[in-house]
Amino acid sequence: MGSAMLKLYNRERSGNCYKVRLMLSLLGLEYEKVPVDRQGKGRNNPPPDFGKLSPLRQVPVLIADGRPYWGTIAILVYLARKHGGTGWLPNDAEGEAEVTQWLSFGQNEIFYGLGRARSMRAKRWHGYGTLEEAHAIAAHALGVLEGRVAEHDWLALERPTIADVACYSYTVFAPEGGISLKSYPAVRAWLERIQALPRYLPTPPYDGAGGPLVE
Repeated sequence: MGSAMLKLYNRERSGNCYKVRLMLSLLGLEYEKVPVDRQGKGRNNPPPDFGKLSPLRQVPVLIADGRPYWGTIAILVYLARKHGGTGWLPNDAEGEAEVTQWLSFGQNEIFYGLGRARSMRAKRWHGYGTLEEAHAIAAHALGVLEGRVAEHDWLALERPTIADVACYSYTVFAPEGGISLKSYPAVRAWLERIQALPRYLPTPPYDGAGGPLVE
């Protein structure tokens, strides 16, 4: 796959962009990376027609064969279907539903708990709620994760799927949100299994926003 066929509008510290970069790496795909500053500030402003690529004007956006795909889950589904066969996303109703329920979990409980806590601590969140509320949601999400991966190596189908990619990103960033994973040994072991996958892409270095990492 040549880089000219895939282009990713990206922000390095975005957890959602990291999910897409991780999936691209796990699939061994080459792509062109286009940096986009937060809220269009700085030298890496999105192009004037960015709203046509992403109605929400948010990253990530993947351009594949000239067609834009926006929304992290949609991009993961596209990449899995187009380049991963049925390994990362099955095409039977039961298997797809099992994967999809964890995709929803990643975009809701994990994002609004762990992801929001990370953004709040770094003063990048301008929405509703408090850090304490985000930590409460995160604790619930981590409890659910711990229960699942204590008995299964992977979130769905007993093998790595895009469900694991979707839920990995903000979970691995938990210490940046002031959340310790010490009480979740099964979650830590699951993170290590993902990190041991062929072509795993390391997380971006911590930039210090929000203060010291929580162990």
